[in-house]
Amino acid sequence: MDHNIERKYFLERISDYARALEEFSGELHVTDDNRVLFTVAGRPFEALAWISEEYDLVTVTTRTADMPVSEFEDAVKILQTTLQICWDHCVAVTAVETRYDLSMAIFVGGFTFEAFEGVIYNLLSCAEAIEENSKKTKEA
Repeated sequence: MDHNIERKYFLERISDYARALEEFSGELHVTDDNRVLFTVAGRPFEALAWISEEYDLVTVTTRTADMPVSEFEDAVKILQTTLQICWDHCVAVTAVETRYDLSMAIFVGGFTFEAFEGVIYNLLSCAEAIEENSKKTKEA
């Protein structure tokens, strides 16, 4: 199997899927390192095609707006209590400087538009809920 051809195919598919999203902003860039950068509903996304001997998946990542980042343990508690959707859908959450990066993966065998769209909107919901919860915590 030629992994370079398969990666190129999935980069094109990711690009097509991103353009087909209802709230796609029109901004899209394909990088030399197998990433597609695009914006949906004003939020930046990065999709990475992990196609090799070891991997066969696409990861999609977005981030929250800059906000005061709590202790990681506090962040985990917040996510567990207010963002059950993230836990139900295996979202990886990483504290990065003054924001959180949120990621989900799709195996290439199940990489359909519906799966991609579901990931995008789940990540949007999670990021918005984190930001809203941060505002509530700050106001209290």
